[in-house]
Amino acid sequence: MIKDEIIKNLAVALKKVGINDAKPTLDRPANANFGDYSTSIALKLTKVLKKSPMEIAKQVVNHFPKTEYIKKIDILKPGFINFWISDKYLLKECTNFSQNRYDFSSVNFGSNKKVIVEFAHPNTHKLFHIGHLRNISTGESLVRILETAGNKVIRANYQGDVGLHIAKCLFKIKDQAAKIKDLKTIEEKINFIGKAYTEGSQAYETDERAKKEILEINKMLYEKDLKIIPLWKETRQWSLDYFDKVYERVDSHFDKLYFEGDLTKRATEIVDIALKKKILEKSQGAIVFNGKKYGLDTRVFINSQGFPTYEGKELALAEKEFSDSGDVDKCIHVVTPEQSSFFKVTFKTEELIDERKYKNKQYHLIYEWVKLKTGKMASREGNIIEANWLIDQIKEKISAQFKCDEKTLEKIAVASVKYSFLKNSTSSVIAFDINESISLEGNSGPYILYTYVRCQSVMGKATSSNSMSQDFDLKFNPEESDLIRFIFQFPEIVQKAAKDFSPNYIANYLYDLSSKYNLFYQKNPILKADKKTQKLRLLLTQTTAQIIKKGLNLLGINTVEKM
Repeated sequence: MIKDEIIKNLAVALKKVGINDAKPTLDRPANANFGDYSTSIALKLTKVLKKSPMEIAKQVVNHFPKTEYIKKIDILKPGFINFWISDKYLLKECTNFSQNRYDFSSVNFGSNKKVIVEFAHPNTHKLFHIGHLRNISTGESLVRILETAGNKVIRANYQGDVGLHIAKCLFKIKDQAAKIKDLKTIEEKINFIGKAYTEGSQAYETDERAKKEILEINKMLYEKDLKIIPLWKETRQWSLDYFDKVYERVDSHFDKLYFEGDLTKRATEIVDIALKKKILEKSQGAIVFNGKKYGLDTRVFINSQGFPTYEGKELALAEKEFSDSGDVDKCIHVVTPEQSSFFKVTFKTEELIDERKYKNKQYHLIYEWVKLKTGKMASREGNIIEANWLIDQIKEKISAQFKCDEKTLEKIAVASVKYSFLKNSTSSVIAFDINESISLEGNSGPYILYTYVRCQSVMGKATSSNSMSQDFDLKFNPEESDLIRFIFQFPEIVQKAAKDFSPNYIANYLYDLSSKYNLFYQKNPILKADKKTQKLRLLLTQTTAQIIKKGLNLLGINTVEKM
């Protein structure tokens, strides 16, 4: 990328003024009138060179190699050096982008260039809710961004298929064999499970006899008691079939599916090994990690009943993921913030068990909760916002706003949901608003899709005589200059998103690009302009469309041709 070239040439210039070990950085000026890039390196070298920043800046500029891609270099008080990219180079890059040719820099986290992204994480016997939608949207986008940045990415999904929540559900189901036989569709089966889980949870909280029976069912599940396992297997498969339909709907898939129930035996074995190595210790009938000496919490790995906890099973999961995928550089777990202590402890335990395999390779990517006006959702209270229901509600509202076929409506609805999540930092709590998600007057998926459709419409109206050539007008007006200089930033935005695990950088770039294009479109005739101007404006239009399509694809969002 051109940014890297400028940094290299800055280093050359700095050597000529006596600085051999400086690491110059470039930033985008907040005000576009101050250039495409800016460095404050002169201000940082005043004590070293014992000169004023302005004097150092002038020396650096005088020694900066002459290149065709730099239009001009300005020095601004108190010593900033600002660079302007040449219009000719901008047009060259714009032409490449219009043909879907990008120079995406590699972003790797080790020599293997291999990453596991573990996301989605639904529990069987429970609904796939709005929080899972944020999770799978984040994970899917991160996979695509990291692949674009030169990594082999393994898509992993760790699903809870044992535990107390299952026992609560089966407690209400086990005596309803007649009802089970009447259930035909996945929707009927999932609604049945959802109701059973809600009622089982309430019984656990209010009825001591029910609570005792639920705990016994939980024990039976861990011990694989044949009195309960056939029912568990049947209802578990209902959930897996249901999840597959959701994954297909949101255009996601997985390379590896891991289940909590498959890890119980190995978890117990690994905990026993860690106990013998004194990594874990016994405490009040349980086996725990004493985190005090590491500044961490104490957490239980085997409970007093002898069953491995989530922590214990996490050790078996790590072993399985890393053995299945070979030498990986990073394993990214997309999980909510309340699991921060859990991951700090399990990551440390894994590192103590096998430092070479695990040290600095596990990463907890925190994504925050999705809240509604009534607060955080709680499925046991029966007011969960189910994923399919939400998409269908949005689809219904879109159908009243746009005259589209069913396939297009579906794409816009999924785009509306995904974009509403991805425009926010993963660290931001989201108050989801359906009307805001489909608005054409704000930062929304439909607004960006509409801009793409507008660009396609313009290109569709261009005749063969309008076709683009290299004969461009190099005199940009303000809207053209602003748009082409912003277009130029796209590869850097993708690089930054990969580096920081932040899809929101791309989402908000696409919104700003759409806004700039729409302003350009409103103020400048395209097909009725003179020949040279027309060719430039068609290039800007085609490039905007290509970047929107590519950027949305990195977010896991499909474009539409009509709205």
